[in-house]
This record gives sequence, C-alpha cells and structure tokens, in this order.
Amino acid sequence: MRRFAQIGAVAATTAALLPALAAFDHAHAPALSTPAADSADDQPLIIEEISPTAVGEDSTVRVSGRVTNTTDAPIDEVTVRLRYSGTPFGSRSELDAYADGGRDLPAYGPTSTLDDPVAPGASADYTVEVDAEDLGLSSFGVYPLAVEALAPSGEPFGAQYTFLPYEGDDRPDPVDIAWVWPLMDRPQRADDGTYLGDGLSESVGPDGRLGRLLVAGAQDDETTLEQPHPTPEAADEDTPAAEEDTAAPRASGDDADAVPLTWAVDPALLDDISALTGDPYEVVTEPGAVDDPADAPTETVDASLNAQVWLAQARTALRTEPLIATPYANPDIAALLRADLAGDAEAAVPLGRDLVESVLERPADTDVAWPAGGMMDNATRDFLAGQGASTFLLDDSAMPADEWLGHTAHGAAPLSLPDGEDGTALLADSGLTAVLGQDSTGPGAAALAQQRFAAETAMISAEDPGTDRTVVAVPPADWNPGAEFASGVLAASSDLPWLDPVELADVEPGSAGERQGLTYPDAARDAELGADHLDRVADVRGDVRLFNSILEDEADDPFRPAILRLESAAWREDELAGTAAGLVAHQVAEDTGRVHIIPGEPVTLASKTGTIGVLVANDLEDHAVEVNLSMLSANPERLSVDGHQDTIEIGPGRKTTVYVPLSARINGRTLLHLSLHNAEGEPVSEEQVLSVNATGLGSQALLISGIGAAVLVVALAPRALRKWARRRAAAAGAAPGDGDTGGGTEGTGDAPAAPGGGADPDVAAAPDAEATADPAPEAEDVPADPSPAGGADSGTADGPDSPDTPGSADDGADDAPDTGAAGTARDPKGGS
Repeated sequence: MRRFAQIGAVAATTAALLPALAAFDHAHAPALSTPAADSADDQPLIIEEISPTAVGEDSTVRVSGRVTNTTDAPIDEVTVRLRYSGTPFGSRSELDAYADGGRDLPAYGPTSTLDDPVAPGASADYTVEVDAEDLGLSSFGVYPLAVEALAPSGEPFGAQYTFLPYEGDDRPDPVDIAWVWPLMDRPQRADDGTYLGDGLSESVGPDGRLGRLLVAGAQDDETTLEQPHPTPEAADEDTPAAEEDTAAPRASGDDADAVPLTWAVDPALLDDISALTGDPYEVVTEPGAVDDPADAPTETVDASLNAQVWLAQARTALRTEPLIATPYANPDIAALLRADLAGDAEAAVPLGRDLVESVLERPADTDVAWPAGGMMDNATRDFLAGQGASTFLLDDSAMPADEWLGHTAHGAAPLSLPDGEDGTALLADSGLTAVLGQDSTGPGAAALAQQRFAAETAMISAEDPGTDRTVVAVPPADWNPGAEFASGVLAASSDLPWLDPVELADVEPGSAGERQGLTYPDAARDAELGADHLDRVADVRGDVRLFNSILEDEADDPFRPAILRLESAAWREDELAGTAAGLVAHQVAEDTGRVHIIPGEPVTLASKTGTIGVLVANDLEDHAVEVNLSMLSANPERLSVDGHQDTIEIGPGRKTTVYVPLSARINGRTLLHLSLHNAEGEPVSEEQVLSVNATGLGSQALLISGIGAAVLVVALAPRALRKWARRRAAAAGAAPGDGDTGGGTEGTGDAPAAPGGGADPDVAAAPDAEATADPAPEAEDVPADPSPAGGADSGTADGPDSPDTPGSADDGADDAPDTGAAGTARDPKGGS
C-alpha cells in the first residue's frame, strides 16, 4: 500500500516546471499542481470543489470530489483525510515549490469514511468539512492543504495538493488587477484558399477554445453560441439580420458587475474566421503528414455556421469594450527587422488595422502594441513607436524588478521612446500568466486551477501591504481554459477581497526605480523565427515577386497576406511551419502556370516566308496579365524569327493568338523554342517546343497550281457546254407555247449552276484567289478555354482571317477543335 501512496502523490502533483523568468522569488514562474491523468478513471482521487475560495474566521471549509479504485481488488473501506500546515507560505517561490512536489504536512484534519466498499474501476463521491476556527490558522496568508485517500491499512493511495487562502482579521488592502483577454491563434491558412485542418470551425463553436473565451469574456447572459444557425444558402441575407438582433446595445446596468478587461485580437485570426463564413473552402485533412504539397490530401467544406454565429456575437461583445490588436498575423518583428524585411513588417500594420475594422466593424486602439511573446528589442520598440504606439504590453521579464525590491513590482513602468518621447510599459505578471495557462479542462482541474489563482493573487497582496500596486493579468496567447475556469477567474477578480479589478487604460506608470530598463535576453533572441524558416519564406517571396511582375495592375499583390502569415511568430515552434510554406509555394507555382502557351502541332511552312499563330492563355480568374513572348530558332541560318509583338495583354480568363512572321532560307525541319517572360526578361512559363518544316515551294508552286487549274478548266468546259445545250433543247420540247415559263428558266440558267443549285456534280468551281493586300493581325483576344484552341489561323492557306464579327468563323474559336500552331503557315503575300 505504500507503493500506492507514492504513485498517487507523484501522479497528483506532476506538472511542468516553468523556468524562472526573473532573478527573484516573486517573479518565478510557478510550477503547476494539476491532475496527471487524462480521465477520472486514471486518478485515485480528484478534487471537484473547495469552498469558500477565501476562507474567513467563521467559514466552514468544504472539500468534495471523487475517489476511484484504480487497483484490481476491491477496497473495503476508503477514508478521505485533510492535511494542512498552520504556517503560511512566506513567498511566491515557496508556494511554487509546494505546487511542484508537495511536502509532508504536520497537521491532520478531519476525515470522512465512505459508506460502501469501492470495487475495481469504480468511483465514489466524498465530502470533507471542517470549521476554519478548528484549523488554528493565525493570520492572513496562504496555507498548504492536502487531500488524501486512505486504504483500510491507513496507507494513502491517492493525494492532491492545493492551497487554502485565509483572510483572518488582518487582511491587507486589495491590489488592483487589470485584465487582457486574448483571442489569438496561429495562422489557420496557408494560401488564402487552403486551411491547415478544420480545427478553426470547431474552435469557434460552443465547446471550442475560441467559443469559450468569447462567452466567458463577454460576462453576460446575452452572449451565447447556442442560437439557431442560418442555413449556408441564406447566410448572405440571414446573417446580417441575426447580427442586428444580437448586436443591440446592452441596457444600462448589464455590465455593472462585469470585470473590466481589454480584448486582444490577431487580425489574421479574424480574417481566417471571416473566410469560413462565405464560399466552401479547401481543408488539408492531414496537415502534419504532408510530404509533397502537390499531393496534400484536401476536402471541400461548406461555409461554417459556427463562424457565422461567433462573428455576430463577437461584434456585439467587443462593440464598446477596449480593444487592442497585433499587426496582421502577429509577426516576429524582431526577426523580420534583423532579416531586412522591414517592408513586410510595415505592411502587416495597416493590413491588420483595416481587417479589424472590416470584420468587427470598429477600430482597435492603435496606441497600444503587444509584441510577440511580450518581448522586444530596441529596434522593435522603435518600429512600433513609428507606427503610432506609445504603450507596450510586455512580459515582466522584459523589464525585470530591481534587485533590492522584495515584492512583486507594480505592473506599469515608464519607457523611453525615440526622439525623447515618454512611453509606458505594461508588464504582465509572468507567474500569473503561467498559473492561468495550467490545465483546467481535465477532471478536477478547474477546482485546483481556481484555487491556485486565488493563492497566487493573495500572495501578491500580502507581500507589501499598504502599497498602491497593480498586477497585469495576461493569459498565454494560445490560452485554452475550461469554461468553468475562464469564467471563474473573472468572477474571483471581483469577489476575492484582496483584488480590485481596474481598466488597463487606467494603469499609470509607477516609480522608475522599481524596474530595470528594457531587456532583450539571449533566450528571447534564440526564440525568434529560425534561419531555416526565413530561408524558406525568402524562396516563396521570390516566387511571389515573379508572379506579381506579370500582373497588369502593379498594385496587385494577392499573396501578400499569405507571406505575412508565414512570418508569424506562431511558427517559432510549430511543426506545421514547413507545411504552410510548402503549400503557399505550390499555390504560387500553380497560379503562375495558369499563364501559359497552349502547345501546338508541327507546322509546315510552304514558302520562304509565312506567319504562324501562337495561342497564349490567361487562366487566372481575377487578374489581367502582361507578358512577352520569346521565340528562338534552334537554327537561325535555316529558319529565322522576324520581329513580333513584344507585350501581350490578356484579360482574366481570356486567351489570345500572337502572330509571328518566319523566314526560311533552307528547306528542312527546325525547332522553335517558345516561352513567356516578364518585362525584365525573366521566364514565367514552361518552355514549349514547336517543329516547323520549310518545304520551299513558293512562286514555283503557284505557277504549277495555276497551270493545273487552267488544264482542268479546258478539259471540263466542252462537257459542261454540251450538257447545258441539251437542257435547253429538252426544256423547249417539253413545253411548246409556254414561252413565258421557259423564258424565265432560261433567264436563270446562263451559267453552270453551283452545287446547291443543281449543277452537275462532275463540274468543279474555279478556286478562289489566295493573295490579299491586308496584313495579318498580330493578336486576337478571345475567352480562354481549357482545351487547346486558337491555332487554326496559322494553318490556313486562304490569307489572313477577317476581324471577329458575330456569326463569323472566328466566333466559334473556343468551341471548334484547335491545333495550336499547327498546319501550314500563312504566306503574307497570299501564297501557301
């Protein structure tokens, strides 16, 4: 049974010990006392409630929870016992050490024995009560408390360690607490149309992380995500109506009991959520298993109803509350400035501001900046100040307390800005951040986390009674609290007698001597985006620059948000960073490839000179492009390419034929190498190879063809005349005296009839003339079609096509089978 006691104690107190963020006891990040297992069945004992949170002299302490038999044999008699110490913790570091591993507590409190045996795998509820006066607690402070489950032998087989804040009769004045409530996440999309999994839609749902944060932070019964959802088809017209209903201003007094807080958002997250509400979107189903972005498994998902409701409620909850925002995608500004990417950092600021105002229908406070991780070097400070910030939300390790200070420093300090301007640093208490970040979703976790929060703030209040101090409470950016804990800490901020909630904007800088100046430790620099990731992003940026170079509108930069998302500080330790970069690179390559030459069949050049048509398509739906066609002969001595149109303008979803004159000096087959390039001569398409066979017929061919035609006419003319004479005679003999009718017939039959008019099928019409004086047009712009099209012009011997008109042959260019640049090249002089 001793082995059970050891296992239970270790399991109940195991947690991640966070490193110290400053040199003194009060600045240590606390270790966290959380349940070690994921389910109640795996833990011998859990605590579900401790009341009251703040124990007074006349209080009755009540601890309740559940005992589970995790052994293979029944436990006949289970006893639950309280243990405690009558000596309070002397510092936050002592409290931290106790949370890390517990300790033997000298005093034994009351016990409670369960009525029935507990079978293997079964659980039973327990409650232990004791009057506070019976504990003999001496004064205000935080006292250690343990709850143990005992076997019949008296050996513990499960334990939990927690805290008992005691008011006593000498409670100090309350310390102010100012809250920042984050709605943050890593970028959810690679390119604009591809999500890295479908977790965001779940996260904004009623049981999701962002859903819980929104509802808890709103602190009113009106904000709920459990409302009727609009249908996807009616989202465009129904959602505004729903927003109008839910976005009505709250009646005066609704917020009277609400704890003031400042919302903090990442505009890229709002952008990602907003994109869920429109058209169906693509989701990478297994983003962690993508080896080749081209083969990434995806599925199409309908517009998210959860996102529609969440946004409507967010607009209401945040309508009049204090709001700050990071630049778009919370970029790693220090890393970008170090990598000479200040332009990207500068682009993230206005893009973020515009998106906040667009999505939430209100602006954020541009005076407050929250750099990634709460740390900034001088270059980051100067950059943010240049963007209008004068107040900076930082981790307290960015401006550590001075060595002589023996208590938690005030949460605001003066900060020097460029050009001698005065700024303010708001210092988030790193110990409290760690406490808020502990697990609060597992069995019994919420009660332990709530008790730890109360204990931590009581210790801050007790450190230096009588001083006017504020603690700035900032949960982790990716905070994932249980709903009970998220609501509980806000309620506790108002209910606990040693806390007084205040607005963040009301926190004024304290004495300049309490804290050191702005510090950027080596650990902070080491945590920046790594060189490997920035090299990947640099490669993608190069591809994007090439793509942008062919867009007709120089202001177009469709992949700018995607690049900024790749530069987010969230990728510092995220395993999906490489996947995101690869997917963006793949999409850029795909879009660049949508501007291309449609391959053609081999061409025969039946004269010394001719014109061929090259079909160029722009399959981009939203962007017009400007490209140049490059055509190089593999053997210029045999076949040369004459001058042709340099810049080709093609509208979205269109294609055009570019006519290029050729000159053949020697008969034979020659390869032409075709490609598209931008104005600077950089290739932007795959090279196509076209075979041209020069036969060298020219004028001799015309002469031979003419003689052949004359011989044919001479041979067939007598026969045609004889048939004509026989018809006249037959007509005259068949209707004597009917001169009017016969004369009419003669009047229409003076020449051989065309095939449709009853001509002898053996009589052939003379060929049309081939020459034309009109030059061939250089390009024809027609709608793009996925199938090869548009090259028939280069394979005709009838001279240049006439301009497109309704009903002409060219109107059907998109529907007729296409041969690209195939056929016989057109002779500009009319020969073929």
